[in-house]
Amino acid sequence: MSDSSTSVTTQPGHDAAGEHAVGGALRALRVSKGWSLEEVAGRIKFAPRQIAALEEERWADLPKGISLRGLIRSYARLLGADPETIIASLEPHMRGGAPARLATQSGLQSPRGTLPTEEERSSSSWGWLIVILLVIAAAVAYGVWQGWLPTHWLPGWLSRSGH
Repeated sequence: MSDSSTSVTTQPGHDAAGEHAVGGALRALRVSKGWSLEEVAGRIKFAPRQIAALEEERWADLPKGISLRGLIRSYARLLGADPETIIASLEPHMRGGAPARLATQSGLQSPRGTLPTEEERSSSSWGWLIVILLVIAAAVAYGVWQGWLPTHWLPGWLSRSGH
C-alpha cells in the first residue's frame, strides 16, 4: 500500500497516457497527508489556484515552461513522489503549446515589450545630453552676469559687450 503513495502515473480508471491520472493522484496524495491547498502553497511558494489547476489539469491556467516544471517538481517532492516520472508523463502538455507559440512569435530574440529599443535608448541619451548642456550653459551665463568669471576666460565678443 505504501508503494501506491509514490506511484502517481498508474491508477486504474484513467487514460493510458496518464494525462488525467497525474492530477488526481497528486490530489489523492495531498489529501492522504491531510494538507489543504493553502498549506501546500505555503510550503512550495506557488499560489493555491495554480496547485488546484495542476490537480484539475487545467493547462491554460498554469504557468508555462520552466515555471511549470518547477511547480511540478516542488509539489512532487513535497508529496514524496518522483518528480521526473511525473514530468515525463506530462511532457506532451509541457512541450505542446507554449514553447512552439513562443518560438513563432518572437524567434530567438528577447521580448521587445520589456526593454527599450535601440532608437528609444539613443533618443533618450540625446535628450539627457541636451538637458545637461542647457544646465551648464545656464550656470555659465549666471556666472557671467554675476561677474564671478574672470574676463580673460570669456571670449572677446562676450567681454566687450558687457562693458
